Amino acid sequence: MLRAGRTIVAKEGASALLTGFGPTAVGYLVQGGGKFAGYEFFKKKYIELAGGVGPASNNRTAIYLGASATAEFFADILLCPLEATRIRLVSQRGYASGLTTGFARMAREEGLRGFYSGFTPLLFKQVPYAVGQFSVHEAVNEVIFRSMGPERKAKLTQIQSLGVELTSGLVAGAAAAILSHPADTLLSA
Repeated sequence: MLRAGRTIVAKEGASALLTGFGPTAVGYLVQGGGKFAGYEFFKKKYIELAGGVGPASNNRTAIYLGASATAEFFADILLCPLEATRIRLVSQRGYASGLTTGFARMAREEGLRGFYSGFTPLLFKQVPYAVGQFSVHEAVNEVIFRSMGPERKAKLTQIQSLGVELTSGLVAGAAAAILSHPADTLLSA
């Protein structure tokens, strides 16, 4: 990493390390908002379809998996054009000066097809990531809360609740990274 960074800085300047930052920032902002909001939306819808909270609790893992996969699918529809623009900016030096010019050039030269040419590989990367992220987070939360009992859970301070969420998030992030890595390698190739 250091050698590659030094080579890029020597050949193109330090600003080259930020190539593609605009589409990355906007893309993952839009995708993240869509994914998290979508997960909560679809989780509620799938709980309703299962007959309410009581009956759904027996199928909670399936609901977590289904809600996260569905939410990620729709979030990736938003992400894909920005990710395609980022890839062009990084892989084809001089393609454009940034997000706006890169997006406009791709729209002009390739149209909708260019923006979504990587949609399937993106799904193979992002859906396992989201499924791992949400289902592991829910499972770790459940294990922690079950281990402390309902009385202690009810008495948690905000800091303690934050600690549970951070612990769940760290474990979920690690699991999601492991699950999505093979597809991430394929997408990059």
